[in-house]
Amino acid sequence: MSAATTTDTAGDKGCLMVASIFTPIQGGSATVYANLCRFAPPGKMVALATRRHYQDGIEIPGWKEHDARCGFPIHRLDLLRPEMAPPPANKLVSAWRYLTIDIPLRLKIVATVRRLIREHGIGVICIGELVSTAWLGEFCRRFFGVRMVLYVHGEEITQRLGAGSFGRRRGEHLRGADAVVAVSRFTRQALIEQMGVRPERICLIENGVDTWRFSPGPDDGALRARLRLVGKRLVVAVGRLVPRKGFDKTIAGWAQVHQAHPDAHLLIIGDGPQRAELQAMADASPAAASITLAGALDDAELLAAYRSASLFVMPNRTMPDGDTEGFGLVFLEANACGRAVIGGRAGGAVEAVRDGESGLLVNGENVAEIAEAIKRVLGDDALRGRLEAGALRHAQANSWENRVRLFQDLCRKLQQTGEKNV
Repeated sequence: MSAATTTDTAGDKGCLMVASIFTPIQGGSATVYANLCRFAPPGKMVALATRRHYQDGIEIPGWKEHDARCGFPIHRLDLLRPEMAPPPANKLVSAWRYLTIDIPLRLKIVATVRRLIREHGIGVICIGELVSTAWLGEFCRRFFGVRMVLYVHGEEITQRLGAGSFGRRRGEHLRGADAVVAVSRFTRQALIEQMGVRPERICLIENGVDTWRFSPGPDDGALRARLRLVGKRLVVAVGRLVPRKGFDKTIAGWAQVHQAHPDAHLLIIGDGPQRAELQAMADASPAAASITLAGALDDAELLAAYRSASLFVMPNRTMPDGDTEGFGLVFLEANACGRAVIGGRAGGAVEAVRDGESGLLVNGENVAEIAEAIKRVLGDDALRGRLEAGALRHAQANSWENRVRLFQDLCRKLQQTGEKNV
């Protein structure tokens, strides 16, 4: 593995990456933040993450082992945001929670960040969760003299939030940052048009892929045996189980695919709030025996699944509340393993998937179109071969080394100019 390098960085201070969603949690944003740290020059990145999930308070499996071998410094607190709780019954309950939960947690976070800034010579703080942690970046910028970068994927600005929620303040936080990183041109445009961020404050750093980890390899018999998928042509889907990913539409159309290709099997990898609904859909499908929801897999099994697939599918769509895919890192991961992909013609996925070159784009709302695209690729060896060759070229042209170089250049420029303009 080679680390990214930048020119004239000897005197630069480091960057503190703050994120509740961080590896070993699986997911696009967690992978992005970890790779910004892992591929950076030594001493340039420090991470502040959590030991527990904020959704349920459960300890993150494997975090100690992950941190021991990751190759960069990670400091963890139990939580970086309050654990999720039912909506307060009234303003008194809301005030009580703020006084007894929010304020003590914020004081602990600020004390930890202050110590890390001093110990590691931090000049830039990068906030990975706009909704929950922008306050920390602004506090550190004002009182500790560091520069603040907000890393934005897309859904956190396109999704409409309820009245009285953080939604009304998103634009203020974004416009007040020293720089905002957008992971796609779609996200960049949304920042300008919906949040009023000046174009010169936005740095476009499209998601990259770790081509050292994700690469072509042999079909994995052990994974197939464990999941009882020996002899099946696997159509693999990977992602958090939420509606915008389009796994429900994939399941809805799967019977059509299975009728045309009886040896095909849909393997959905990931977990999330939609899991029970998706499992019920799978169980009710005429092709139920050819659908497996495997839950979250470890890193080795995830790689094995990509390599064992005949096709990758995630027909993402934009939801009525504006929730959409900011980019879709899983498309590049599958591409890097030499696999063609099918994605939705929505959000930033139109940049992650080269239609007709690395995969196909479909209307993520149209079950028939999704099923037809899967059948087409599975049934045409020549087409699949062309897409797989293009997929590998696309992934290799978008490695993390280049992306990390851009981020490090941004951090250096912010410190050298001492101005908000990027």
